[in-house]
Amino acid sequence: MTRRHNKASLLVLFALVGLTLLAGWLVTHLEYVPQHRREAPQAEARRNPYLALERFTARMGGKLTRQSDARILDRLPAGGTLFLDRQRAHHLPPERLRRLLAWVEDGGYLIAVAEYRDVADPLLDHLGVRYFEPSPQAPREWPEVLEVTLPGMLRPLRIDARGPRLEAGGRQPDWSAGEGANGGGEQILHFHIGHGHLTIASGLDQMLSNRRIGVMDHAEFYWTLLSEHDRSSPPQVLLLSRLQMPSLLDWLLENAGAACIAAAMLLVLWLWRIIPRFGGVQPEAPPARRELREHLAAIARYLWRSGALAALLAPAREHFRSRLALRQPGIAARPPAAQAIALAARSGLPAARIAAALDGRADTPHAFTDALRTLRDLEREL
Repeated sequence: MTRRHNKASLLVLFALVGLTLLAGWLVTHLEYVPQHRREAPQAEARRNPYLALERFTARMGGKLTRQSDARILDRLPAGGTLFLDRQRAHHLPPERLRRLLAWVEDGGYLIAVAEYRDVADPLLDHLGVRYFEPSPQAPREWPEVLEVTLPGMLRPLRIDARGPRLEAGGRQPDWSAGEGANGGGEQILHFHIGHGHLTIASGLDQMLSNRRIGVMDHAEFYWTLLSEHDRSSPPQVLLLSRLQMPSLLDWLLENAGAACIAAAMLLVLWLWRIIPRFGGVQPEAPPARRELREHLAAIARYLWRSGALAALLAPAREHFRSRLALRQPGIAARPPAAQAIALAARSGLPAARIAAALDGRADTPHAFTDALRTLRDLEREL
């Protein structure tokens, strides 16, 4: 019993020693490596395509404020950076565009995303920038990566090169990036205006979006532009995206508040005057008794509006024939053509007019009234 117990103890001891040696080897030869996993965008990221750009700016020591009210273009703060997104064509009238460029001349830095090819862009039109049209005789494939060497940098930055190409017109840029040297247009144009700077880039909204800001050197390219041209410390960026026009009510209250209040007071007074006062219920008046002629007149008006002129003329003809049979039975017994001739000789009216009144069609209001007038004149002669 003692030998078996000693053997079991030795086996347990050897197992513990082996496990200790294995654990020591694992500790000295294995290391923890972080594993990155990309998750689907959450609700905030789906609502804000520049959420990653905001957090990156804050991490680098700057501040990015996102706005969608186009009226903020009328009161831009001195200095700082304005990041102007697409969909601005209707928000840049000539006067507002003039004030925006004056803000740039005073030292502001404007980064503008070029509009799509078929969308009007007052900013690009003012600078003479247009989309590059490649020659159809020399088609070529655009590179997927563009190397941009900013002034003062020792190494180029790699950005996405799939944006549409631009070309400058009257005003020449200080520097540009693209395939301009090879006749392929530019993707980035940078202008020095007064004391400020203006950068126009096509496809920049995609490069700095939540999905693409971490690709290649997009984030470094954005921060390098701010470090070079933003005059505020730390960099202050105002991002205008998804611009919206104020509602009619907001515009009226802002520009015609006193007139709106006066109109509202007049409306209240008018309603107070015309709205009936509530009191005791008055007894209803007994319905008036209608006369027969009113009923007949209502039927006649209905037939007239419905176009049933023949139905209205038939009783008048029947009434005339009955009077004719009483007053002139000899004429009444003759055929229709002979009746018309005899009545024409007696009344002096044309026979054709009398025949139309007695047996003709009355499809139009003119023919109907002419037939009634003829029957009335004949009855008077009788």
